[in-house]
Amino acid sequence: MPYRTYYDLWRGQNPEDEIVEEMGEEEDLEEMQKLDEKLKQFEEDELTTYGSSENTPIDDDIPKATRKRNIVFDEERFEETFLKCMICREVYDEDEKAPKMLPCHHTFCLDCLNQMFRVEGEYRQSLTSAFRSMPMAVKICCPTCRDGLICSDQDIKRLPNDTTILELLNYIKLTGKSDVQYCSKHKMQPLNFFCEPCITPVCCDCTVLDHKEKNGHIVMNVEEALKKYTPVLDETITEMDKSIKTVEEKKQALEKAAENIEQIQKELAVQVRQTFDRIRDAIDERERELFNMSEHEIDKKRNEIGDQLAIVHDREALLAKDRNNLKSAKDTKDISAMFTHHQSAREALGRKVEIPGPSRATKDFAVSFQFNSRAENNIRSTISVFGDVSFK
Repeated sequence: MPYRTYYDLWRGQNPEDEIVEEMGEEEDLEEMQKLDEKLKQFEEDELTTYGSSENTPIDDDIPKATRKRNIVFDEERFEETFLKCMICREVYDEDEKAPKMLPCHHTFCLDCLNQMFRVEGEYRQSLTSAFRSMPMAVKICCPTCRDGLICSDQDIKRLPNDTTILELLNYIKLTGKSDVQYCSKHKMQPLNFFCEPCITPVCCDCTVLDHKEKNGHIVMNVEEALKKYTPVLDETITEMDKSIKTVEEKKQALEKAAENIEQIQKELAVQVRQTFDRIRDAIDERERELFNMSEHEIDKKRNEIGDQLAIVHDREALLAKDRNNLKSAKDTKDISAMFTHHQSAREALGRKVEIPGPSRATKDFAVSFQFNSRAENNIRSTISVFGDVSFK
């Protein structure tokens, strides 16, 4: 509520007074008739619920707290009249909304009284510059009877609590008013019975109108229904607890698997990499062996050719020397030298020098090598299907 509205309440413009004045004798009479009807209805419900002394004796085992659920009253009007502050229309409590009683015996919540003090102080401060800060004490007027009270903010906190309202709040809390369920069809009738075929709670009027026993309805007291079906519910709850436990175990296993999946992926990658590293190392080693083998054979052939070249060079030099000597003796017509060098030349031609000739596959001394990769296709085919990843 805005400050101006609070101020109007305290200055005499009280909307609650106008509402009270408009209520006539006819409304008072109507309220009294409704109260009589509620009392009669309470007596009928009490008799119907527990039975008369001639037919159905009252079960002494039914707790008194349960019987209190049959008390029927207009909750909204009860709260509006007794449990709500007349200014803010909020329910009293034991803290900020504590019911504080003014000397005129009218009660308002602590929060509203504090706002009244603050607004009145600000109003006084605005009237004169003498108050440079909030005044220590101001006069507030009761919104109901207009009685004045000069007080400070601490005086407001020290106002006595309305014990009657606090007791009513405590009574409502103890009686479990908020736990009572009412029939949606027959207003203000508590659901004190249970219809088995319909599997629904019903009120007293429902048992007479809509859930008659002659029509096949089996009606029992709510307490009897609870006593009968509680074991069934307990069994179901036990089964659900077991199912929840099983699901919880599976959930924990899945969460653990989800946590380990990253580690599993790393370990799997390491295993695959190590395996193919070993294969690559083996291939590299075989490659080095083949290189060494080819170099050894090439060096061997190179040495053989070198030896053959040396023999050929020596033979060539010897023949060339004997030829030149013989030709020189011939040109000079030196008979003695001619026969001597001829004899030497014939001896040189008679000496046979073994030089391996070319192979049948070649017409010259060319060396041929060939790399045999006969298992290459098999190896490549094996590598294409090598390894496997299995999951459990």
